[in-house]
Amino acid sequence: MAAARWEYFRANAFEELAALGEAGWELVSVAANGNGGETFYLKRPYPSIREELTRSQREQALRASGSGHAKGEAP
Repeated sequence: MAAARWEYFRANAFEELAALGEAGWELVSVAANGNGGETFYLKRPYPSIREELTRSQREQALRASGSGHAKGEAP
């Protein structure tokens, strides 16, 4: 099995954490910064190639391959 790949993000405001959590980010560390505040370090699984492809990219690739339509879609 391949090792998990992660992407990382740094936030400087506690108020951002709820939205980041909704977007799939996981808080992994909090550190004090030089301004008397806190820096939040987050990670989430790096999207696979499959997840990165948009519908239009898939359709374009299908047209280029000569298929013209995806399995289960009308020609």
